[in-house]
Amino acid sequence: MKIWFKERIGKPELFTGRKKELSYFLNWTERIKREISMSTAILSRRKTGKTAILQRLYNITFDKDAGVIPFYFEIMEADQWLGSFAEDFFLSFICQYVAFKTRNNTYLSFGRARDLTDALEICKKEGFDFLANPIRGMQLRQREGKADVMWNIAREMPKEVATYTDEYILQMIDEFQFINRHIHRDRGCKDRIANLAGSYLHTAEYKNAPMLVSGSWVGWLEGDLRRMLPGRFQLHYLESLPGDEAVEMILRYSHLESIPVAEEIVPLMAGLTEGNPFYITSLFRSKYPEKNFTSEEGLLGTLEFETLRDEGTIRGIWKEYMGYAMDKSNSRNAKNIVLYLCKHREREVTREELRKKLNLGISDSELEKKLRITVRADIIEQGSTNFDYRGVRDNIFDKVFRGVYQKEINGFDPREITNEYKALYESLKRENRKLMGEYSQYRGKFAEYLIIDKLRKHAFTDNRVFLGMADNLPDDFRFSEYETVWSYSASPIHKRDIQIDILAVAAGRNDYSLIGEVKNRKSKFSVKEAREFVKKAGELIKLENIGKSVLFVFSVNGFYKNTLEYLEKHGIARSSDPRWLKAPKKITGD
Repeated sequence: MKIWFKERIGKPELFTGRKKELSYFLNWTERIKREISMSTAILSRRKTGKTAILQRLYNITFDKDAGVIPFYFEIMEADQWLGSFAEDFFLSFICQYVAFKTRNNTYLSFGRARDLTDALEICKKEGFDFLANPIRGMQLRQREGKADVMWNIAREMPKEVATYTDEYILQMIDEFQFINRHIHRDRGCKDRIANLAGSYLHTAEYKNAPMLVSGSWVGWLEGDLRRMLPGRFQLHYLESLPGDEAVEMILRYSHLESIPVAEEIVPLMAGLTEGNPFYITSLFRSKYPEKNFTSEEGLLGTLEFETLRDEGTIRGIWKEYMGYAMDKSNSRNAKNIVLYLCKHREREVTREELRKKLNLGISDSELEKKLRITVRADIIEQGSTNFDYRGVRDNIFDKVFRGVYQKEINGFDPREITNEYKALYESLKRENRKLMGEYSQYRGKFAEYLIIDKLRKHAFTDNRVFLGMADNLPDDFRFSEYETVWSYSASPIHKRDIQIDILAVAAGRNDYSLIGEVKNRKSKFSVKEAREFVKKAGELIKLENIGKSVLFVFSVNGFYKNTLEYLEKHGIARSSDPRWLKAPKKITGD
């Protein structure tokens, strides 16, 4: 898949997991062509993958070019005049529409229209004359200073174009909650428009240009949608990664950040972070000087640094949420409420219980106001009714909050958190059999990780040793300094889910790419598995246009006799050499 629109995540291979969500929204996008997809909001706290999903969905939809035109716009967390905001939205849509129709992605970057006059020239040049009148209309309202009319034109533009051309448009608006907080009627940005989201009341209902919006302030966005856009949006809450995707992410970031991780640490890191992608990323990118994921001490030390030190990214993000709540409700009562709910986060707590247990001494309306503020700040959660609340179901938030506020309430010793992390770690280790049962299928993933490490860093510099670690390679085969080496999953645009354990793409035209299958288990590799692998590899070669290549199977417990005959006959390389699974370091011939 070509990356048409530069993704904020960085290298495309950093996008890990979210298979369930991507599959859901690809199906949702496909249903737009039948006009049965309802506008939807993705809700989750910062750094949990919302933008990554939107931008990857954009690129898949753009690349697929199958009847739905994607449009992506991010509302910035900065004060703006409505007129400037409307112009930026309008120009973004025009340029992305032209880029899609012409397949020219320069209009997504350097070729983007700088102003309305520039947009008019682009549309004339590319033959989109029907867009001229809306652009001139925007120019007229801009000269008249009618920012509200400019916004009406801009907001309706995707739906109007879809209707005029009989096409379908997917509108993705990132950080939608900021539309009510950073857009102003005046150029001096003194008169904030607190209900601008409501202007989408009828726009969001059109099925030929439905909206997919996101929000990092879950409470804010939920409140805005329910008050100003009732019944217009379905809500989609982004959850933590499932176990297999958390493991995949840990191993992939270990490669990308060149930070080794021990096999026994992988499931424990997944357990401690509860599969939260932000926590996993923050651990690998932590500034902790003794960061090390080959030992228990290194993992726990990094987690404590991220939780208790102001330099910790995890602590910093949570302090942003906490700061909003405490600025709006700066009282010991509010902090005691959050602490109490943290301690009892396994259950819902009534408003009455909070008043009695904490001796708050405030009226019911004042208590409700404090609770509403902290819910909107995402540091407590609304329960099943308006009278029930619960703490954030997250072990790490609890410790960050206490580290920031408990000292001023009833004394706080940081060693409490150190001991709690150790206890949690020991609990995970005691459940190690259960964990390793749950993660046993991912032992193969760790084996892939080790082999990928060898192929990326060592094989091409020590061909003699590595050639001796495999049989049935072509006579002219040499390990290359590969362009990329990753586990491969076919893009979701393809109907068949093709998973290949290792794809090492050769940089040179005359070098061999390597397509690998890895089995790290007690049983031997069978003929049936070999046939399935050959079929998958054949589809991969066609999909990715792989040239000169070798198929390779690693099976830690070897191969059945008839399997060896099949591999020999079909020219498939094989190995069960344990040196492939040694810890990440240079291998010698010893």
